[in-house]
Amino acid sequence: METNEAAQSELIAALRSALDAAESANRAKSAFLSSMSHDIRTPLNAIVGMTTIAKANLGDTAKIADCLDKIDLSSRHLLALINDILDMSRIESGKMALSPEEFTMADFLHSLMAVFRPQAEKKRQHVELDFTGVRHEKIRADELRIQQVLINILSNAVKFTPEEGTISLTVRETGRVGERLDYAYYQFIISDTGMGMTPEFLEKIFQPFERAKTVSRIEGTGLGMTITSNLVKMMNGTIGVESQLGRGTTFTVTLPLEQLDTGSTVPEDLRGLRVLVVDADAASIRNTREILEDLGMECDVAENAWDGSDLAAQAHEEGHDYFAILLGWRLPVVDGVQACRELRAILGGEIPILLMSTYEWTLSGDEMRKYGVTAFVPKPLFRSRLGEELHKYTEAGKKAAASSAKSAEMSFEGFRVLLAEDNEINQEIGVELLEMLGAAVEPVGNGKEAVDKFSASRPGAYDIIFMDIQMPEMDGHQATRAIRALDRSDAKTVPIIAMSASAFVEDIQACRKAGMDGHVPKPVSLQSLSEAMGKFLRREVTA
Repeated sequence: METNEAAQSELIAALRSALDAAESANRAKSAFLSSMSHDIRTPLNAIVGMTTIAKANLGDTAKIADCLDKIDLSSRHLLALINDILDMSRIESGKMALSPEEFTMADFLHSLMAVFRPQAEKKRQHVELDFTGVRHEKIRADELRIQQVLINILSNAVKFTPEEGTISLTVRETGRVGERLDYAYYQFIISDTGMGMTPEFLEKIFQPFERAKTVSRIEGTGLGMTITSNLVKMMNGTIGVESQLGRGTTFTVTLPLEQLDTGSTVPEDLRGLRVLVVDADAASIRNTREILEDLGMECDVAENAWDGSDLAAQAHEEGHDYFAILLGWRLPVVDGVQACRELRAILGGEIPILLMSTYEWTLSGDEMRKYGVTAFVPKPLFRSRLGEELHKYTEAGKKAAASSAKSAEMSFEGFRVLLAEDNEINQEIGVELLEMLGAAVEPVGNGKEAVDKFSASRPGAYDIIFMDIQMPEMDGHQATRAIRALDRSDAKTVPIIAMSASAFVEDIQACRKAGMDGHVPKPVSLQSLSEAMGKFLRREVTA
């Protein structure tokens, strides 16, 4: 009897606990929907309002430009909100899938910095990077999802770190995954000197719909860290966080990633060559020295332009010039461009001088030659990238460059594009962007019209087809299958690219099964269209 009573008590307690959890979840979701209504309407209000203002000031170019900038910013924020909601929905339903692809860690991290660094610069924050712990750079994994994880964390670091605070990103390999030789753990450590979090909030940071109440007017859905945590778990990784209120936060993400190389090879003709590094950043000097020594090169260092000029002049007088000079852009008193001019006056024009900077290089080739700069090398430096760049100036590298000087340039002039899009505004945007790339475009309103247009054309009339998916009469999948089934020489080979708002992994896979060659997600951009066309359309441009 007592056993039954105890079991009933345990059951009642469990039911109460489940009821409390369900009620708590419902309260959280209700609060989330209320805040989401506000968060979605805020950028929408900006878009609608700025559009109205622009229409009322059609003669004021500066005013219209300002409105367009604010519309662009608001639309990007709205898109980010929608993506978070959709991602969370798909994670909860178990429909999110990973899409592993080959990429290099150098390209990945440079792309990540291109997204993150402008956010930090707006708040005059200091960014510290350390990628010297990466030796195997060629990876196969879901690059987009890894980037999403890191951008979520880095964006929060920017939000919750005050102006002139510090944010650091360290990436390193930490060992093999068990006995597997083709997988290794990669650790991404993101630290900031921001406001930090309370122990109470740390306990629920990865729960959905939670947002810290410590700062007002900081936008967000309360889903970012939940999505981040779930993505890390999907990739069989771990995520940890340490934080102290008022002192900052450190996130550590560890992921097992498939390696496709055994370590970057070292060009043999670099071994033993001397390089002069002129840089004021101690961390950058340490990073550069490690890479150069790993390449088998000798390295001398100067922390300002004067010391660098003295070392270069001394070597020149002794008849033992440096093979190359790596010059930091931001130097005390005399910047890298001025220092380059002085070095050229001493050394002449033969020795390569490579300007290093974390900021995008905006000078043209003519301007670079005017200042004496041989090439621009973006920071953070990577072993493979720096080795390839330095190899260009060896005898073997010069011969290879000469043989490839006749390689084709990319041009979309003269290419004909068939664009299938039923939405009039989207069709107008697609036509305008493609014509900006130089292509000749023929638009049609649905999949059936695309099939009819292609069937009635001569073989080879169209170089590429962009195909919307959801269209009346015949959707993009059906239209693609119909084109591929035609009995003509180009039906199987003409590139067909999906241009669709359906951008999940399974949507992309469905496009490939239908016979499509690629996928450009909406909203489309000039860059995404150019990259898609560049994969399939190449033509030599002759003088």
